[in-house]
Amino acid sequence: MPEKQPRLLIILMVALLASIAVKLGFLFPSATRAGRDAPAVSAKVPQSHASDRGRGNFAGKESVTAGFAKPARSGDPIGDQPHLLDSLRQRLKQPNVVPGEALLTFRNKAALDRFTQQASLMGLQSLGTIPELNAARVRYGTVEQLHDGISVMGADSIGVEGNLWLSIPQTPPRPDPNNQDGTKGFGQDMMSAINAAGDRTHWGDGVTVAVVDTGVLAHPTFAEGQVSHLDLLNDGQAFNSHGTSVASLIGGQDPQAPGVAPGAQILDIRVANAEGYTLGSVLAQGIIAAADRGAQVINVSLGGYGDSTVLQQAVGYASQHGSVVVAAAGNDSYTQLAIPAAYQGVISVGSVDANDRQAYFSNSGQGLQLSAPGVGVITAWDTNMIALASGTSQSSALVSAAAAAYIGWGVSPGNVAARLEADSHSTGAATSEVGAGVLMMKPPAGR
Repeated sequence: MPEKQPRLLIILMVALLASIAVKLGFLFPSATRAGRDAPAVSAKVPQSHASDRGRGNFAGKESVTAGFAKPARSGDPIGDQPHLLDSLRQRLKQPNVVPGEALLTFRNKAALDRFTQQASLMGLQSLGTIPELNAARVRYGTVEQLHDGISVMGADSIGVEGNLWLSIPQTPPRPDPNNQDGTKGFGQDMMSAINAAGDRTHWGDGVTVAVVDTGVLAHPTFAEGQVSHLDLLNDGQAFNSHGTSVASLIGGQDPQAPGVAPGAQILDIRVANAEGYTLGSVLAQGIIAAADRGAQVINVSLGGYGDSTVLQQAVGYASQHGSVVVAAAGNDSYTQLAIPAAYQGVISVGSVDANDRQAYFSNSGQGLQLSAPGVGVITAWDTNMIALASGTSQSSALVSAAAAAYIGWGVSPGNVAARLEADSHSTGAATSEVGAGVLMMKPPAGR
């Protein structure tokens, strides 16, 4: 015990010198600062880390590669780790996390505030907080430095994890020519396939659906005033059309790019940059922002692999605030769901083709709840185009739209998942492949 006092004095002296260096600009000279409303996301994953990633596609026709190895479980209590330093190295040096960044969670708001006030004295740089989760995003120089900093916080520091890279997807790989299962496109027959043909003008009336994605562009399929915008990046980059595609399937009003719930309001929350990348912390902020702004349905057609306690808690926050969270299962043909689709409380959605067969690219596995059209689906694109898109991104959007319609018909948010499953069309396939079945709308009489 007596030997710890000199070491603590040394730590405090090093932290003080580091603080002076930060203020003088010797440490982190090119670091950017970002608060909760303006999180910073790199325009591109550093090549040295991108090259270490597993290959694969996450969720949609137009995305970037985003297959990740699963890291050590995050968010374990700090004080209960017998070998904390080794554990920190293992979870923070994974190829799918931002180098030199960590997400810390604290026991309460007072502890979070105390940390942010003292971070520079510990040689750490605060990049912003998520106060709803008592979480902070920090940049550190070395793992040892981070270890010493959180040790100073003692029992008030309850979790640490890497900040995951997440993304929208790339074109799903072409199937084996000898395996033609799950490849027939829907085209103009999509609405009929889910029993949504005909007048849907008022489907989704009074319901707000948040599209947490790459941003929604102005497109003729949206009515004036139907889409409101919140850009959490504010990076000045052009918007990737992925978010527009997703939003059109939810609330599109033009017959050439129709949505299932054209009466719904679209809350566009931009979390992913022009290349489709985002961070776990930014996605968590986007989900929380959607819930805080009253979205009854939150669609997340992006993600990745690994684990994030902060992202899980953001999903829980949204659910507690009455939001239905819907997410794409992933496009890697894995028997594992991507996150956040894999999390409890999220309606996870896979894809089928026009023959009701599991799409060749669709992830499957335990926890898959539902499937929906995801091959050759007609969507809006750019500011004035129509495109055929494929992916669980599009499937997730259709289920989000269905959730909005059911809420508009009086189904409570807490009962939406069960209702969608009960009304779904069975294909006879295993639930691990298509969930409870394929989306099938069953509106009340007169709707």
